[in-house]
Amino acid sequence: MKYQIVIPKEVRKAMGLKKGTKVYVKPLDKNHAMITKDPDDPIKELRGLGKEVWDSLGGAEAYLKQERDSWNDS
Repeated sequence: MKYQIVIPKEVRKAMGLKKGTKVYVKPLDKNHAMITKDPDDPIKELRGLGKEVWDSLGGAEAYLKQERDSWNDS
């Protein structure tokens, strides 16, 4: 027994699922589950992570300049 499921065409299209794409199914409760697509490029998925942290510090360049200036003050 394979326990296969059919994902409706509209959902496949909206999620960009193609034949062979891996998906994960996570049960949420007795009647609901969440389907998550395996990222095509995991590194690309991480790009921009923490952007709001750098933005709150005035950007990466500003933060690095501040840090380097603090070295010169010592």
